[in-house]
This record gives sequence, structure tokens and C-alpha cells, in this order.
Amino acid sequence: MHQNYSFQMATQVVEEIGERYGHWQDAECRDLKRLLSKHERKGTGRVPLKDFYGAALSGNWQFSESVEYLEELGALDTSDPNNLAVLIPNYVNSQSNCVASSSIYSVCCINECEALLGHLERKVAAPQASPQELIQLVAQLPSASQEAKQPSAELVKRLDEVALQHDGLVPLHGRLFAQWLHHAYPRECPYPHVTGKTNPMTADEWMQAKGVAGVAASKEEMKRVVNAKTPQAALNTTVALPWSHEEELVATHKSSRSRGFTSKVFWMLAAVGISSQMLRQSCKMFGHGKEMILPYAQKHHMS
Repeated sequence: MHQNYSFQMATQVVEEIGERYGHWQDAECRDLKRLLSKHERKGTGRVPLKDFYGAALSGNWQFSESVEYLEELGALDTSDPNNLAVLIPNYVNSQSNCVASSSIYSVCCINECEALLGHLERKVAAPQASPQELIQLVAQLPSASQEAKQPSAELVKRLDEVALQHDGLVPLHGRLFAQWLHHAYPRECPYPHVTGKTNPMTADEWMQAKGVAGVAASKEEMKRVVNAKTPQAALNTTVALPWSHEEELVATHKSSRSRGFTSKVFWMLAAVGISSQMLRQSCKMFGHGKEMILPYAQKHHMS
């Protein structure tokens, strides 16, 4: 027996499917992260490019993007030109792992850093916080890949440096704090590139813009990277993550030591439905372009 549904009910069903699909599909993103983490340079959230391509040549064909495409995506750490590395969270959240892309929306991996920052936002309830308060909160905040722990002396120093640029308070929605979160949670929080340094595109957009047939490196290119001699410095198990001092803010706030002013502003925005998460997505800062939630697309096989 056929059952008829009203247009309103059918719309609600489609909306519910859209809401749930991303979380279901995100399981593939977590699998992708686990595969990458097997090759991680311990505690850095980075996979040496030679290991990345080595995995591709060993059967993990999805790890095949060319150096040029990885760099445009913002998924490549080029701070040491002699030891290029793939940034795990940047790669997982990149447009190369989006499916169902269109001019209207993209279905991409869920950014795990959003939950961490969201926790801090709820606890602080203001756009800025003191370094001491943030250190205390982060010391009690575990991630998907690490237990809660007291931030290192180096991280405490970095947060103090950020606060010095902003009258003793740390803006939660600035590039420097995002960079600090990347250092604290290197597997979950993407490295925030300075605006204009990257140009994220889908595989189709890249191929059209560059006039090429694919985004994957050839087997010969991969073998060349894999067989290259590893610099002695790269063999050092202790690797300092790169840090740059460029700041970029979603919005500026009047300097005030009083939490009353900033809290009022925050809750006024919340009252009219403008959450900080919406601000991050709409402002497109950190060069990620249209950052939506959800997973990983079929990529072009190695040539």
C-alpha cells in the first residue's frame, strides 16, 4: 500500500538525511587519519613526504597527491624544504577529501578541532581570555588522540607571547591561537596558513585551472622522493614545530581588562543567533575557503 507524504514532511526527511549523512560518512575520515598516523613523525601531526608516498606505492593509493597540489591545499609543511611533510589534520580536512561537491555545498571531513575550540568557547564565554585561564582549561581537555595533560613550558611561553600582542588577553578567534591549538593538538587542529599562502581547490577545479589530467603524482615522482637520501637532521626524533608571528583576527574587540564588556558582546551575538562557529565558517579565514562538515572522496588513481 502506497503512502503519500506532504511536501513539508518530505522536506524534513531530506533535511534529516543531510544532517546525519556527514557524521556517518566521517567514519571514513577517521580511518584515513588512522592510516596517516601510522607513519607520523611522533607527536608532530606530520608524515614525512617520503613515507606518505611510500604508503601509496605499498597500496594506500589515496596518498598520491602531487607536491604542487598538496601545497595549494595547505596540507604540506614546507618549513624545511629538504624534509617536506604532510600535515595530518590539514590533509584530512582538505578539499581533496570532500564528496558531493557542488557550487552550493561540499561534504567534507568533520574538523575535530571545532569541538576542542567549542569547549573553550563555552567555558570562557567571551572572545578573549587570559593565558592562565586557557592553560588551566586545556590541561583538562583531552582530544581524540591524546589524554588531557599540562601544556609544556614552550606552549605556555607561546601563549604568553600571543597575549603580549593583545593587552594581556588571547583572542580565541585569531590565527595565533589557532596556531597554538595546532601545537597543542597537532593531530586534530590544522595548521593555520597566513591568508593568501594557499589556494584550496577540488581535484576538478585544480585540473581545470592547471590544464592537467589529474592531481596525483606519477609513480616515478613518488619513487624519486621515496629513494632520496633522508637528511641527517630529519632523523632527529625531537622536532620543533614551526611557528610564525603573523596574526589575523576574525573581529577586533576594544581593549578591556573587564570581562563584563566582552561577555556582554559575546552573549548579545549569541542571542541573535550568530555563534562563533558561524563566524569562523562565513569569514573563510586561514585560507580554507568553503569549510563544511564531512568525508573523503574517491581520488584519481596513480598514473
